[in-house]
Amino acid sequence: MEVDNDPVGTALKDVWNNINGWVGHRVPHILKLIREIHLENNVLGDIVEIGVHHGKLFFLMAAGSRPEEKCIAIDLFDDQEKNLDHSGKGSLSTFNQHIENYFPHLKRQIAAVSADSMSLTPANIRQRLDSSGARLFSVDGGHTVKHVINDMALAQELLVPGGVILLDDFLGPHWPSVSEGFFEYMRIANRRLAPFLIFQNKLFLTTYSEHPQMMIQLKKLLQRDLVLEINTPKWRHAEIGEHTVLCFG
Repeated sequence: MEVDNDPVGTALKDVWNNINGWVGHRVPHILKLIREIHLENNVLGDIVEIGVHHGKLFFLMAAGSRPEEKCIAIDLFDDQEKNLDHSGKGSLSTFNQHIENYFPHLKRQIAAVSADSMSLTPANIRQRLDSSGARLFSVDGGHTVKHVINDMALAQELLVPGGVILLDDFLGPHWPSVSEGFFEYMRIANRRLAPFLIFQNKLFLTTYSEHPQMMIQLKKLLQRDLVLEINTPKWRHAEIGEHTVLCFG
């Protein structure tokens, strides 16, 4: 059987044309590069998203999973009375239909969990889903300060060394509470996360000890793929706390 060396690219057309949601049009490229880095470094772990909506980002992440990796979708789905800030509107039936239509080959790997993330802990996620850890974790649930602090804590505790967290709407003008929640979390609770990239409304973080290597590998791949762009003013280095971050504007 022929191996698909670009499963994210293969899934992109179906996801982009048929699944409702909000994802920067160049974010799939960053997902491909992270997958390439994880393959090179043999980083293993599940794919997790809090705040799935209809699955636009989730299915792109899941498309890049390996057969032994679970893909865990956590959302209020149809329990929308708990959606206090109306930051998304999930639908379990729509999500399941997308699996049937476009990703039946991933059905055995995908687990959809209808839950308020404020009621979850790392221990019960592991217990309920038999997950030992995540290598890719999207935080896109409730956009209140308390939700961001809670969900970042869940992501941190489940993240394997070298894994990556994607925080949605960081520095976004419509959701300043996300940025407030992130900085509050880093101030009061962070022990092992370091941001490395700001790209199309998302903040990307990895584990503290793996941050320097992640920066080296990411910049090498960006130099390879974006040779005419990477040294233009669209890209620059910045600092968040003690960490160097690559920024795309």
